[in-house]
Amino acid sequence: MGFQMDNSLQTSDFKQRLEVLIGAEKPYAWAARMGINKGSFTNMWYKGGVPRLATAQKIAASSGCRLPWLLHGEGVMRDESGADAAEAEALSQAAQMASARDEYFVPAGVHEEFCFIPRYNLKASAGFGTSAAGEQAMFYMAFRRYWVKNYLNASPLDLAVISVKGDSMSGVLEDRDTILINTAERNPGEGLFVIRIGDDIFVKQLQRLPGGALQVKSANPLYEAFTVDLAGAGGEFEVIGRVVWFGRQIA
Repeated sequence: MGFQMDNSLQTSDFKQRLEVLIGAEKPYAWAARMGINKGSFTNMWYKGGVPRLATAQKIAASSGCRLPWLLHGEGVMRDESGADAAEAEALSQAAQMASARDEYFVPAGVHEEFCFIPRYNLKASAGFGTSAAGEQAMFYMAFRRYWVKNYLNASPLDLAVISVKGDSMSGVLEDRDTILINTAERNPGEGLFVIRIGDDIFVKQLQRLPGGALQVKSANPLYEAFTVDLAGAGGEFEVIGRVVWFGRQIA
């Protein structure tokens, strides 16, 4: 069950109140801290959506604001009185119960099976490069600890998730694919790696050549291979990590 739009709840006003709560924090980082999934937050932040009751209660309980203020702009944003503390506690419990009803049952101990890897707002170009200047963690993706340890032979602390942009690796990696990178593997050899050239990052096939050179290849034959002199590259070239997994949305 959710709230419908009416005369007392203007979408633009609701977003303005969200902006007050978020302040200078990155919007998606704030949403993650509040426990709001990306889809729900995107609907509110970019599409003018109004939250469901459970989501509104969760925001109010987590941020310490009053639910009437959040939804309708009624009264003050926060009330430090004891009565309001009791109200916040009640909202928190109601939000937990509503969330439990909305989600699938998760057996005890399942969360310990997973590690949560940061998903960065960054695209490794499979074409002409994407600036890494805006790097930030948007949310986290869950991977089984057993798989990370026994199949990747990796530490979760060394892993990061980004996406692919462009078509130069088409046939291997496609535009908008999600890739998992092991940043501990920075010694370039044969394989798929994410690299930085200047301020841009790319995902490419690397091959070590005699004499300290590195061949950088694309899967798409329309893009020519080139070589990098590792000894003379200085700070203009860096291996960020090896691609160890990818995910793809179908249609």
